[in-house]
Amino acid sequence: MEQEHINRKPATFKEFNLEEKAYGGQKGVVGLKNLGNTCYMNSGLQCLSNTKELTDYFMRDEFKNHINHSNPLGTKGNLACAYAELVREMWTGSSDAIAPTKLKKKIGEFATQFSGYGQQDSQ
Repeated sequence: MEQEHINRKPATFKEFNLEEKAYGGQKGVVGLKNLGNTCYMNSGLQCLSNTKELTDYFMRDEFKNHINHSNPLGTKGNLACAYAELVREMWTGSSDAIAPTKLKKKIGEFATQFSGYGQQDSQ
């Protein structure tokens, strides 16, 4: 039994029963295009997108029940909705690479230090 495990080939995505997209890739396995200064943002987005519970929360629109519409310092849910749209595109779209343009624009509206093309750290 132990020898059989050692000689076994590594599992493929199909063996894990992941649904393939039209372009041949798997759901959620997509690249994010660099918009000139978004490599750090993209790496963070990839980590968040692959956190199953968080992605499910946004895919099911559960986040909408937790938006604080009265917070004068908040985004009234605009940022959460932009993130949800990106996550949906990553997990249900038909492309192997996505430009997170709408989310970056929305972030820039609420945090002007991120509105241009200056280099930013991932935090």
